Amino acid sequence: MKIVSYAGQQLVTTDDVADSLVRLAAAIAAEGESDAVEIPIILKGREDCAELVVGVGNDLLVGPHDDFEGAEPDFSEHSARLQAHRLYPENDADSSDAHVGDAGEWRLDLDLDLDGSGAGRV
Repeated sequence: MKIVSYAGQQLVTTDDVADSLVRLAAAIAAEGESDAVEIPIILKGREDCAELVVGVGNDLLVGPHDDFEGAEPDFSEHSARLQAHRLYPENDADSSDAHVGDAGEWRLDLDLDLDGSGAGRV
């Protein structure tokens, strides 16, 4: 189980939902957008839902929740809904600077201009 900190609230949900939420929020923000999503949560020992606006200007913090007692609920259907969002990254390479080229070879795009010497280049 994980805790999602959002707008001063602590929301408890499953690992798969929290992980999917973070990836989706980052992907939406990368597109310069925001969107409303619903996630399942545990509130006072029972299942409930929370609606969040994620993306640009909306910060999330996700961390472990060790105090949960009982069987972890199956929120996999909700996680799948987050992953079905039009902006959800298709694979891990989409969320990093590493990309697969047309022929399947890896191409790493690094722009490390640490000394500022490339600032005036076109």
